Amino acid sequence: MKKVIFISTCILIFGSLTLLFAVDAKDIIRKSEDAVKGKTAISEVEIVIKTRKWTRSMVLQSWENRIKKKSFSEITAPQKDAGNRFLLIGKEMRQYIPGLKKDIKISPSMMLQSWMGSDFTNDDIVKESSITEDYTHKLDGIRTVDGHECYRIILVPVKGAAVVWGKIIYYARKSDYLPVRQEFYNEHDVLKKVLTCSEFRLMHDRVIPTVYKMQTTGREDRYTLMKIRKIRFDQKIPDSVFSLQNLKRK
Repeated sequence: MKKVIFISTCILIFGSLTLLFAVDAKDIIRKSEDAVKGKTAISEVEIVIKTRKWTRSMVLQSWENRIKKKSFSEITAPQKDAGNRFLLIGKEMRQYIPGLKKDIKISPSMMLQSWMGSDFTNDDIVKESSITEDYTHKLDGIRTVDGHECYRIILVPVKGAAVVWGKIIYYARKSDYLPVRQEFYNEHDVLKKVLTCSEFRLMHDRVIPTVYKMQTTGREDRYTLMKIRKIRFDQKIPDSVFSLQNLKRK
């Protein structure tokens, strides 16, 4: 009897492991990205920077075409920040600064810098690097994160990729592949930032996390929230949106 129970247990364990490792890590990441971004996305988000002493808010309009690797963003509020615009075409990012009435090219070395004083980087906002194309993917089991059963995936840059992180650990829900948590490490394997995703709600035609909290390690007295107010997926976006003329318009 004990032998039968032992064999049955082994079969269950082996079957579970086979099922787990039959799942392709890169496919999980791809499905996660497709779920929250679509082929195109037009959104309005509120960005809130919170510290122990003060709170600052901005509203950002954003257009993204993942297929063509183009994105355009513009701050619309508050008035003192309105008109700051950001354009990404391929791997080239530019920013228009209304106070100077000119645009500047953001060099690769500046992609890790803070975006408008927030805990998000320039790379986070315009998504210059791709976690599906610029990283290798390894499935590292199942974890429970914030009450969600998640795949744990380790992302390491492919050789020669122009990325800002030395490693990313990505947690996606088993039920629908939606992201729950991301941990960002530098090239020395030191944890630098943690992104948590919450408030999963129906937006346009799908359920997505609508609040993203970015916490910089060593700065526990402050964090930045990105709250999705509106978003529409897979809508046609005119090419004129992703142009220098639109970036520099008065």
